[in-house]
Amino acid sequence: MADKLPFPTARLNGGEKKAISYDSSACIGCRQCVIACQDWNDLPRAGRYALSATTWITMEPPLANGTSPLWGRNSCRHCDYPMCATVCPVEAITKYEEGPVVIDQDLCIGCQYCVHACPWGVISTHPESGKSYKCTMCAGRVSEDLKPFCVHMCPTGALDFGARTEVEARVEARAKEVEGYVHGRREAGGTQVLYVLTQTLEGHALRSVAPDRYPLAKIPLALILKGPFSLSLGIKAKFRAIKSALIHPGRLKYRYWPWRKPES
Repeated sequence: MADKLPFPTARLNGGEKKAISYDSSACIGCRQCVIACQDWNDLPRAGRYALSATTWITMEPPLANGTSPLWGRNSCRHCDYPMCATVCPVEAITKYEEGPVVIDQDLCIGCQYCVHACPWGVISTHPESGKSYKCTMCAGRVSEDLKPFCVHMCPTGALDFGARTEVEARVEARAKEVEGYVHGRREAGGTQVLYVLTQTLEGHALRSVAPDRYPLAKIPLALILKGPFSLSLGIKAKFRAIKSALIHPGRLKYRYWPWRKPES
């Protein structure tokens, strides 16, 4: 990745770009992926119908397992140009070359900028710590050349994982086979979770996002003012934010400049 990207980047192993794919025509809404995610990340098996700090994947619509004729998977899309990482004032979110966008809980200060900047609305705040949580694409497993655990546990093969170019070729072929289309290649500048859908986004209960990179962040004014002008987040966090602003002043526009235009 280019050094001039407005967010932290790193590499897990060889740097080969990976992707998850979701085939809605093969999904039965069993929510084994939801449970697998919770188990692998030592999260409680609760609240499977809405994203939260302890539920990082949901199947839409929020109906009982297997009772809908049509399903959609809702979770982090691991954007190529992640707004969450771009607006984080303390560089707590890293985009790995292989794909995962990961929040470092040791660095997160709970400012909630990422929650409001995410165009997909898939980042949640912990009710006690105030820190942000979301899917990590099982970055630890990816670093060991293993599939994310949700993919590993899917009983119908609706989830797949591999090299981005190979996954993209498979989803294109599958979309033609089921007379559907591929979603996720261009939205928000591109993502690393590709969907094979057979109906409209609305039909799959999924959000529509424009293809522009770095969409405008809708951070509430109260949070913007709280960041620079209060010590509520702690002295260390304050110094880390100031250091980041001094080293990367160009990133400030993504947080504080409401007249900025998304990039094509």
